[in-house]
Amino acid sequence: MSTIYHFSNETKNQIKKFRTATARSDDIQIQSIKIQPKPSYEIIIDDDEDLEDFNRLEDLAELLPDNMPRFVLLSYPMTTRDGRKKTPLVLLYWKPATVVSQEWKMLYAGALEMVRAECAVNKYIEVSSGLEDEDDIEELKQEIEAK
Repeated sequence: MSTIYHFSNETKNQIKKFRTATARSDDIQIQSIKIQPKPSYEIIIDDDEDLEDFNRLEDLAELLPDNMPRFVLLSYPMTTRDGRKKTPLVLLYWKPATVVSQEWKMLYAGALEMVRAECAVNKYIEVSSGLEDEDDIEELKQEIEAK
């Protein structure tokens, strides 16, 4: 089966490096993944410098575009009920309601399984609320921390 999407070796290596580097991290970390527009449709790491300032879920809505979908690879350190520390890798599919382009919605939906497989995440969550109020943030935290 052929696909219009592809990962460069550099992007694959960046994802592997992120997975390894954040496996025992004490801080929340993210890596934003986007799709390049026509004609390449290459799946790449978003090098937006604002993303380097991320350190809490509450900042996510401000850092991600409100008119474009994104995939967000999230390293989320937490302590389980029995006291064990773990850092699950979560894929957030950021698709705010303000995305107007049907083309972009379809492109990201079509690439979702490929990105999930490449990132080898523990959990997948769709985020369409915009995360603008505390209830949305709390709901996301509960989804991440749920078994």
